[in-house]
Amino acid sequence: MAIHHEIADSESGPIHRAMERFRGFMGRHYLLRLIYRSVVITLGLIFILAGIIMLVTPGPGWLFIFLGMGLWGTEFHWAHRLNVWAKAKVLAFFHAAEARRYKRRLAKRNALWQQRGNTNHYCPTGCHYH
Repeated sequence: MAIHHEIADSESGPIHRAMERFRGFMGRHYLLRLIYRSVVITLGLIFILAGIIMLVTPGPGWLFIFLGMGLWGTEFHWAHRLNVWAKAKVLAFFHAAEARRYKRRLAKRNALWQQRGNTNHYCPTGCHYH
């Protein structure tokens, strides 16, 4: 499954719907909402700080940063917008890297065919045998 399909599925999946129902329930209980918001802010901060540390040490730093921003995105609109913007940038980078990899592979294959000489492969039109 392509990465953009995985991202789209995660935003409308069963876990997302269950969280929406849970947040609706919490909206009716002030103390529960306050506790939830405190936990989300604290966990988001811990994930982001751990991700920043993992950028210079072994570990999935960007994953933790995006997880922390995703947690904050459930409570803060600015964090949600930043997360959506970052996802778009990561997808653009991913697609550009895939295109560069494909062009390199194509250039390597073409160079290999040029090194072989014209008589080592079959050409139905015969244009390569001159």
